[in-house]
This record gives sequence, structure tokens and C-alpha cells, in this order.
Amino acid sequence: MQILQDHIAPCRIKKFILDTLFPISCLSCEKPDEWICEECLDKIPLKREQICPICEKATTPDGRVCFKCKRKYSIDGLLTAASYKNKLVSGATHYYKYRFIEDLHIPLGKILTKALLNSDLALPDLIIPIPLHQRRLRWRGFNQSGLLAEYLSLNLTSGFKIPTANNLIIRRKYTPPQMKIKDYSQRIKNMRNAFEINPVEKNKIKEKRILLVDDIATTGSTLFECAKLLKKSGAREVFGLVIARQGN
Repeated sequence: MQILQDHIAPCRIKKFILDTLFPISCLSCEKPDEWICEECLDKIPLKREQICPICEKATTPDGRVCFKCKRKYSIDGLLTAASYKNKLVSGATHYYKYRFIEDLHIPLGKILTKALLNSDLALPDLIIPIPLHQRRLRWRGFNQSGLLAEYLSLNLTSGFKIPTANNLIIRRKYTPPQMKIKDYSQRIKNMRNAFEINPVEKNKIKEKRILLVDDIATTGSTLFECAKLLKKSGAREVFGLVIARQGN
């Protein structure tokens, strides 16, 4: 108990210092004490028109992969919750990912939850966040996709937690961030063989409907690579869910 108290005290002091030097206010209206206030959060429109995540041309229900692309890719679809062109969405995801504001996983998790519940997709059997390499995890201090996955797990259904699997996919290769690579073919190459299935966790995949969660998609290469591994390991369906997709 004393050890726990000794840990909590420094955390409270750190939080007090950070709140004093960098006071929290809504990124949109500057209302104090919230990164995104409920009023501004409610004003963020969900992305109604979804497209095939592969060709990005065909309009499809809930972002399902179109018939032509289905033959070449393992992922069944990618649901994009909001538009990256919305300044609050792009600003909040930037703060979350690059300024390490962990608390933003709550309003961003609400956007993801609302989008999934407003779709016609069935609830998943298992939620898997896109993993970080251990090197980047140590640098950032948290996996932003993991926090979003956990929020979805607790809030998609009332009184029932959907299982998450944070260690099922392992990022074995340290790769440059996708957004820093401009060439599409290089982005695909960057993700090739970057992941592997944890053999200890592999039995959780077979015949499961899986939801892959990430914050922002660029080309979608990361999600596609993970979906391929999951399908090879026996997953029945693999769907992606992101807050937004850059350029859309």
C-alpha cells in the first residue's frame, strides 16, 4: 500500500505542474478543463459516404472492399469515422499522436464508438490495436491505438466488455512513420514483413470476427498487412476502424 501511495503522490505532483504550465482547454472553443468539450464533440460530423479502402473509388456500404479489389486483398473493409479535413479532427489526432496527450483517447474513442454503432457492421468478437515497435512505444510512452481499442472494448456494449488482444500481433521490424514516406509503393514496401502473429495468442483468431483499430490511415498499408496475417491464421472477417484517413 505504501509503495502505491509513493507512486500516486509523484503522479499527482506531475499532473499539477503540467496543468499549471500547460492548462487544458478545448482545442476548438477553448473551454477550460477539456481537450474537446461535449458541445464541440457533438458538432463533429460522422463520415457518411464510405469508399472501398483499396481503390478509393467505389462507394461501398460501411467501407467494405469492392468486388474487384476483394480478389487481391485480405481485409474486408475499412470504416472511417470522420473526415481528416475537419480541423478539430486533424488537430486532435495530431495532439494525440505527436504531442502525447493521452487523455484525448476518450473523445476520439467516442467518435470511433459512435461511428461503429451507426454502421451496419456486426459487433466484433475481438478487438486488436495496431501494435507499436517496442522502441517507439518506449519513446511515446503509450500505444495510441491500444488506448482507443480499450475504450471501444468498454463502451460498445452496455455492461459487457468485448475482448481485446494487445499482444496478438507483434511489430518485429522498426519502420519509419508512414506519413513521412511520400511514395505509395515505398509505403507498401515499408510495411512488408513488419508484423508477425504471436504463436502463444494464435488460437484466439480462428473463425473470429476481428476489428483492427488504428488512429489515422494513410495508404492503409499497415492495416492491410495485419489483415493478411490474421486471415492466414484463420480469421473469419477482418475489418479496420480509424478516426480518419489522410486526404479524405
